[in-house]
Amino acid sequence: MGLFEGLDAEEYDRKYSDRYLVRRIGQYFRPHMKRLLFVVFTTFLIGGIYAMLPVVVSQGVNLINNDPQGGRLLLIPLAVLVLGVAGWCINWISRRQLTQAIAGVVVALATDAFRASAEHDLSFYDDYPSGKIVSRITNDTQEFGQLVGMLTEVMAQFLDAGILAVILVIIDWRLSLYLFAVVPIVFFLSIGYRKLARKVTMAGMRAMANVNSTIKETVSGIAIAKNFRQESGIFADFEQANTASYKVNIRRGLVLSVVFPVLNTLV
Repeated sequence: MGLFEGLDAEEYDRKYSDRYLVRRIGQYFRPHMKRLLFVVFTTFLIGGIYAMLPVVVSQGVNLINNDPQGGRLLLIPLAVLVLGVAGWCINWISRRQLTQAIAGVVVALATDAFRASAEHDLSFYDDYPSGKIVSRITNDTQEFGQLVGMLTEVMAQFLDAGILAVILVIIDWRLSLYLFAVVPIVFFLSIGYRKLARKVTMAGMRAMANVNSTIKETVSGIAIAKNFRQESGIFADFEQANTASYKVNIRRGLVLSVVFPVLNTLV
């Protein structure tokens, strides 16, 4: 618990329900609805294409058994190549549209955050360093944009899994039930991981805000610090904040990177 020392929540921090957050996020994405609908459509296409790859390979194995001479063996890599190129091209177009939509949302979100900070009176900045406010406006909005990109990948993977599940049931529903038995375990593990990831991510943002605040306040008052020969003191403060940020973000990286190995082990 000492790892999060000095990273207490600010008074302006708020915790909202998922429903409220979705409604607020939807307001920012509403001007980009056409792009989002296109991204959703292409996400379905990408999920279907990637789901077809193992089916094509399995059918290719059956083709080899039925055709020992290998006369149609080249059809397998050709089909895989066509599906791979088609998936890459559609994914590139989808990413381009999604990036434009996310950039617009991030700009609007950062603008609203800056407007809200500018409307506060001077007493607000007596309690909260301006460096922390700037860090939350810039870094947190960028992290939000990356989160939206990750959600689209998750949607494609869910669609891919759904198509494969239907195919598995058609092939052998009994064996499919054994595979589906692990789904509740993965679901509850994901719920627990979500809480942990949210906690370490918030701590990482606060730690980075402390570093940016220390840098900003130090550079702004560097003349006064030099006049009173306080260089060593401000460097010690920066080193402490930077070390805390390093440790917290290392832990955050470990938490975020362990999810896929754990899920792959379960499945």
